[in-house]
Amino acid sequence: MTKVTDLEKAREYNRVKKYEESLKHYQSYLESGEKLSEQDKGRYAWDIYFVKIKNSTNINEMEENVKELIQYTSQRNASRKDLPCAFTISILKLMKFYSDNITFNNNAYKLIAWADKLNPQYLSNTQAKRDDSHKYNSNKENWYLQITKGLFEIKKYKEVIELSNEALETIPVFNNSNDIWFKYKISKSYRELGEYDTALEYLEDIVKVKNEWFFFNEIAINYFKKEDYDSSAKWAAKAALSHDGKIESKLKLFLLIGEILKIKGYEDEYIWHKYLVYTIRNANEWSQEEGWAEELASYELDLENTDYKTIYDELSNLWLSLKFIGQERKYGSITKVFDHQKSGFIKSGKDSYYFNAYEFQDDKSFIYEGTKVSFFLEKAYNKKTGEEVENAVNIYCEEY
Repeated sequence: MTKVTDLEKAREYNRVKKYEESLKHYQSYLESGEKLSEQDKGRYAWDIYFVKIKNSTNINEMEENVKELIQYTSQRNASRKDLPCAFTISILKLMKFYSDNITFNNNAYKLIAWADKLNPQYLSNTQAKRDDSHKYNSNKENWYLQITKGLFEIKKYKEVIELSNEALETIPVFNNSNDIWFKYKISKSYRELGEYDTALEYLEDIVKVKNEWFFFNEIAINYFKKEDYDSSAKWAAKAALSHDGKIESKLKLFLLIGEILKIKGYEDEYIWHKYLVYTIRNANEWSQEEGWAEELASYELDLENTDYKTIYDELSNLWLSLKFIGQERKYGSITKVFDHQKSGFIKSGKDSYYFNAYEFQDDKSFIYEGTKVSFFLEKAYNKKTGEEVENAVNIYCEEY
């Protein structure tokens, strides 16, 4: 087959999206010593992407193929118009792989090195639709998410803050609450830098709209670092009592609460938190910390125990007292229950407080207008007004 025929065949197959056949003819053409035009370089790059990169699962092969691809094409400016770019999506795919395996083989450094080959100002803000209710992150979001993850891994906290703020300023619309995750990275970076008050400012902004346990936990860690143990205990207890997240995911949180109690002189409670973690590890057949068995055995605790849920339930009452430390229970009456029976209002004195039915600790049949109750107050944020409010929580019926 002549060189000209190879080139014609390559173009023809590329045009009808038969990329494997196109790739073979382009390779044959190049092996003959010929050079490609700029347009053919672009076509050849797409052949490499679809045949060698798109479905690749071997990172070494993928990286070698991306290296080959970027010899033939460059990044297109998709900042104003979302243009397909083999250069961009190949590097982003490689970055994602390194991000997903960030703790292995210096992958954080590799991720950052590849990220540096892309100009974020040229990346698209377009979020493609996955279905009617879900979208994919834009290329710009993905670039900032991955590079900040890599930088955090290698402790480049100032760079994480700088690029996360850049993302918040330059991305017009965020998918999947990605703006929250950038703020979270900023807060964690400030915490690592010892700037706990600044970290708390970002976290307080986050919990106005997000109530996941790990945000509460992060607030507790910052207060612990500030040696404000009462505030740390309140937020740590709130995280422990939060219904989201698996118990098995909260081991460090339980140990934090234990450390707070130990500092405040509650040695037995400290040991019970350690024992909770120990039994969770037993139940999951995870390795134990050196020396723990001997310490717990000295308290005559069953080292074969795997029933951590019973211990968790028993400690929940203690966490409840920590969560509302220094606060007296209020008393009042239910004055309004909405038709859906999921929420309403309680009046206490001259004030009225919103409540959710799931905060009612007794039989839900008592949720009706006129029921006398006791409750604690908890700060919350009205999403409609953006104002801080106090809601009634941990509600008990006071009449039977």
